[in-house]
Amino acid sequence: MMILLTFLFISGSIIVKGDDISDVFASSLGEKDVAFMFLSYSGVIVRTSKGTIIIDPADLLKEKELNVLKENKIDLVLFTHGHGDHYNPESTLDLLEATDAPILAEPSVADSLKEAVPSDKLTSAAPGKTYTIGGITVSAVKGIHVGPIDLFHIKIGDISIFHGGDSGYVPLKDYPADLAFLPTGMPSPSASPQKAFQMAEDINPSVIVAVHGSSSQSRELEDKVKDAMPETIVIIPEAFTTKIITLSK
Repeated sequence: MMILLTFLFISGSIIVKGDDISDVFASSLGEKDVAFMFLSYSGVIVRTSKGTIIIDPADLLKEKELNVLKENKIDLVLFTHGHGDHYNPESTLDLLEATDAPILAEPSVADSLKEAVPSDKLTSAAPGKTYTIGGITVSAVKGIHVGPIDLFHIKIGDISIFHGGDSGYVPLKDYPADLAFLPTGMPSPSASPQKAFQMAEDINPSVIVAVHGSSSQSRELEDKVKDAMPETIVIIPEAFTTKIITLSK
């Protein structure tokens, strides 16, 4: 049975749906609506009226989810870096087989895939560069982590999205976004609630989704944002639950 709850906020609305991945694709969306499913760590599926992307799915999408994705258009898959909680080579090939979606990846991840993925389906995302793939524009930003990491500023239609992987803070005032997926910590050695809050101050989003951290770390970010950015909503998501949000800024 699908559970439907509605919460109203000053800066927008959020609808929470059930734990079936098909819920991501079930509703028609307006120009400022976003449906997303948090997978775990920093993995997310994000759908707008103009396109659907998957970021850092690691090995979290199993046969059940892949069967649903086969029936729905996926416009782009992105990987911030090569750690196992963000990227898995075998699972990536399964996802490519299911969706035939192009891949944009941090260069070391792209290098690991180039023998198995057709060149017209794979783009290496050099930090500081901007890419347009199928109408989606992505700027890759150099992050701070153990090894190389890309952060992504994504433009889909009129909606801008920022994804912070599990990076520490880097200056982001050049990358304002409507929606930001920000890492709050565990098990990352570089992310923390304070660093996520610094990202939020730079990005100034309508909605923040706290990812890649413990529940207490995500609540710490939420408290910081409530005090300093009261018009911004913070969502602490449950894995494999779909949320539909309306952005207002």
